Amino acid sequence: MTSRTSTNMISGRALAWYVRRLSVMQPGEVLSRVGSQYELAVLSLRHRLGLTSAHKDQLDFQRSGFCSAREPRLPLWFYKTQLDEAMSARVLAGGLPEDHWTWSWTQDSEVWHKAPDTGRTWPRRFFGSIPYREGNPYGDVRLLWEPSRLQQLVALAHIAAQGDASLRERAVAAMEAQFLSWMDANPYLTGVHYVSAMECGLRLIAVCHAFDLVRAWLRQPDLIWASVVQLVDGHADLIQRRVSLHSSLGNHTIAEASALVYAGMLFPEMPNASEWRMDGLTLLESESAHQVVADGGGIEQGVWYLQFISDLYGLVVAFLEARGERVPGAVQRACAKSRTFLAAMTDDAGRLASICDSDGGFALGPVLNFSLIEPPPAPGLTTFEDSGYSVLKTVGVSPARLILDHGPLGMPPCYAHGHADALSILFQTGGQDVLADTGTFAYSGHPDWRRYFRGTSAHNTVVVDGLDQAVQESGFQWSSPFNSRLVIRAEHADGETVLVAMHDGYLQRTGVIHWRGLLYRPPGLWVIIDRLTGSGIHDLELYWHLGLTPIPDGNGYLLEGAESRIRLTIEGGEVAVHRGMTAPILGWRSRSYGVKEPIDTLHTTYRGPLQHEFVTCLIMGQDDARARHAAQSSLRKSMYEAQAH
Repeated sequence: MTSRTSTNMISGRALAWYVRRLSVMQPGEVLSRVGSQYELAVLSLRHRLGLTSAHKDQLDFQRSGFCSAREPRLPLWFYKTQLDEAMSARVLAGGLPEDHWTWSWTQDSEVWHKAPDTGRTWPRRFFGSIPYREGNPYGDVRLLWEPSRLQQLVALAHIAAQGDASLRERAVAAMEAQFLSWMDANPYLTGVHYVSAMECGLRLIAVCHAFDLVRAWLRQPDLIWASVVQLVDGHADLIQRRVSLHSSLGNHTIAEASALVYAGMLFPEMPNASEWRMDGLTLLESESAHQVVADGGGIEQGVWYLQFISDLYGLVVAFLEARGERVPGAVQRACAKSRTFLAAMTDDAGRLASICDSDGGFALGPVLNFSLIEPPPAPGLTTFEDSGYSVLKTVGVSPARLILDHGPLGMPPCYAHGHADALSILFQTGGQDVLADTGTFAYSGHPDWRRYFRGTSAHNTVVVDGLDQAVQESGFQWSSPFNSRLVIRAEHADGETVLVAMHDGYLQRTGVIHWRGLLYRPPGLWVIIDRLTGSGIHDLELYWHLGLTPIPDGNGYLLEGAESRIRLTIEGGEVAVHRGMTAPILGWRSRSYGVKEPIDTLHTTYRGPLQHEFVTCLIMGQDDARARHAAQSSLRKSMYEAQAH
């Protein structure tokens, strides 16, 4: 009885997902997805008949130029010069490169199918019959997929290439054992690791790089290369059949296309190699101006996902250049523009700003270091008009960095990886987060937490009448997207900077428009005014998610833990501090996917008529009340000018 109820519930959720997704599809996409279901039926039949490869009789690693080469065939210059000791120790012990992943390899084949979050075992049957979206009975599939990307093999290969003979032997033995274990535990088309064509693509790329790097030291070369050929042929065939297109065009598409280029160019002996290469390059070129917008930002708005696709483009460019082949101009431009944008979003410690969804995924693992090639922008104001971000870096006694988000929700029509974070602010000083982004935490398995972390109350902005700025339809779909724009951008000779932006996410549902003004006055005064315009009685909530501890100080707070004195004041409502609440969820941060921790959140509430203002001041150094009030008056004037236009 329990099993039947669970199955019915999953089917109901799946049906609801398809109904919502169909609502944003064009007729051409609907027909394409009907065709995909036919392809899935064909694959299911092949699985039942035990047809493990479309070209089983033609797969001979000894005829492969890549497998028989004596020297590496892939570029090496983009690897980090050395891995840190903790990462090396972790992967040598069977773990993953990044320390927030709890997975560790064992010789039990179940290790590839046991959910890290629930301890349940994902089924080993035809991949198309496995429920994996929200509501599945197994867990968050993203957590399970990470080790099966096999990017830990690239880290092990790096250790082997850099270490002495003893360390090299240990690293190569670990690589071979994990790879052969994965192949045995995941027969072609069997299990959840074949559900996502992107996951297949990342795995293909990682395996090629890993064994290319250690080819001279393989202990079981015949078995390894035969398995590599088997994986590449099956994965590339599956990717070509299931490329993410139409409303699913996004970072998945770039990973899949990159893998097709790798398979086609490294294994030209395979029957479909020329098609793989052509399809991959065509997709990468056609999508370059779509995925990377004119100013270098990403169409999906997630900064981490932009780094992901920028690195994938970088891998393909480096590969083509190393072989003396033409690199499409559009692809080169996407690489260059995205790296400039990412440099602006990276702090002095090399940390990328956390904005919108981030699942901690890499193109090739943390051994890759493309996106650090570009130098950081000079101090001052940099605005990315197309993606919708303004970055203000200050120097002097109180150096700081502020990012104002005045961009769109994400990539239409689903806006899957976007957050309802219009006009949100991130603020850093001395490498410390003062106003922090709260992160992502989870994609599935925790629907309440997913809803919170992508919702408006998890960001440094204003909530109206308890609503998000857009409507969450599912864990990866929004409706009623907002329009957001920067109205005033002014830099003065004395260093004073003014930004005024607005969004209309609440206009249709509540009749309210949110205006946010920012004024920076050297050496360390920051004023933020939130003005809500409209009519009637409304509930307004201003959220500041803090990276430091607030200590009450008169009518404000001293932020403990900062290198220099920072005082924060808020006017316009009742202020309370919340930390680690679960009913409702508030006061949490996720620095890494799958991990959350309590933080202090300042929550300011107001109920009453509009127009209404919240006034927030960050004072770095001594507080001059007269100067603060003068700055507020000046900013109010700029905001009225913006409204008049």
